[in-house]
Amino acid sequence: MARYTAEELIAAIEDLTAPRLARYVELRVIQPVMSDAGDSYRDVDRARAQLLCSLTEDYGLDGEALTLMMSTLDEVHGLRGEMQALMSALAEEDAEIRQRITLRIRQKRGH
Repeated sequence: MARYTAEELIAAIEDLTAPRLARYVELRVIQPVMSDAGDSYRDVDRARAQLLCSLTEDYGLDGEALTLMMSTLDEVHGLRGEMQALMSALAEEDAEIRQRITLRIRQKRGH
């Protein structure tokens, strides 16, 4: 797992500036890892910073809109993990159980 200083992160992302990074940290949409050596940023922070810069530059989002967007993306990511775990558990069940659950899901969804 790579770690970046603020300067390295800013150098790696074209639209990222020190004030913009500070704003993202203030909004808590990027949360640096704090240590005695100073703040550092992970690969996930780099990806989030890139996305945040795109949302800011391309769509003019800032403040509450960025916070809401990232919160929604984080929630979708968590739900995706839950769905993958559920599908994995279901795949381990007997065919009859899988068919019965599939039928119930279709009924619940109105299909």
